[in-house]
Amino acid sequence: MTAPRISAVVVAWNAGASLAHCAGSLRESAQHAGEPLQLVVVDNGSTDTSVDELELAHGDVVIRNPMNAGYGVAAAQGIARACAPWVLLVNPDVTVEPDFVGALLRAADIAAPTVATFVPEMRFASRPHTVNCRGVTVDEIGIPSEIDAGLAVVAPIAPSYPPLGGSSGCCLLRVEDVRMLGGPEPAFFAYLEDVDLALRLDGLGLEAEFVADAVALHEGSAAAGARSPLKAHLVARNRRLLFRLHGPRSLRSTLWRTFVDVAHGAYSSLATPVAPWSGRLEALRFRRYLRFLKRSRGTRPHPGEYARPARTTLRETLSRKRRILDGHE
Repeated sequence: MTAPRISAVVVAWNAGASLAHCAGSLRESAQHAGEPLQLVVVDNGSTDTSVDELELAHGDVVIRNPMNAGYGVAAAQGIARACAPWVLLVNPDVTVEPDFVGALLRAADIAAPTVATFVPEMRFASRPHTVNCRGVTVDEIGIPSEIDAGLAVVAPIAPSYPPLGGSSGCCLLRVEDVRMLGGPEPAFFAYLEDVDLALRLDGLGLEAEFVADAVALHEGSAAAGARSPLKAHLVARNRRLLFRLHGPRSLRSTLWRTFVDVAHGAYSSLATPVAPWSGRLEALRFRRYLRFLKRSRGTRPHPGEYARPARTTLRETLSRKRRILDGHE
């Protein structure tokens, strides 16, 4: 049997019926491309039977964690068991179109060796004519965002600016590059670990490439809930962690970042009054660990050549957030 060129790593936590739909669409897409596929499922302490009910093939792997260790830990476990040179990080609430696997592998076959990430065209499952994400980026003052989130799909399909990296909701990564960095950072638990990973890959001089023909449908926030206090808490906390690790240190950048972040928290608190602020407070507990991380990572071996987009205005930030949330009404 031909060795697979893609290992799909799915981190599942009470994923329900969506997990089987995700795995089925990945297998169908691989068969459509005439390619074998290894499925690596990491069960993060689920209490449902979704993982037990999966139909597994030869070479597939199931890792069972006794508790929810967070996305970063589980993804790193899955990446460690991947046998293919490319690993597809994919959320269990994602389904892919038939040409998805073939499009990604065709892009990988002709890409320069400096390309470590391939970013698919992700759309909302409930609104397939609306962009969910075309990769992640960070603007010139350090504010992260999902490219084109909430915009209508129009031809030609292309991101409004090149991606820094892929969303961990669905992206293809060169496994040797990710393993060299130790995988996603576990401190993030969930959300924004993909931006941290993208910045670290950029520091190695590695790039991301958008693949328009690789189309995936993503419900988004299926586990935590789009407006849940848990998600608001984690996003607020992790934005602070990201700023401390990667944010430009100039006074201008720091002041603008603080202003935008406070406004972001105020907007989020309309739905969850406490969580945005408890998350920011919890980030203070990570100060010593973040200092350790920065020292252990050392000086970046490459300055990173990604051209960050101009500072996103507050109006643009809140408008994008509203568009995304409106998709979950």
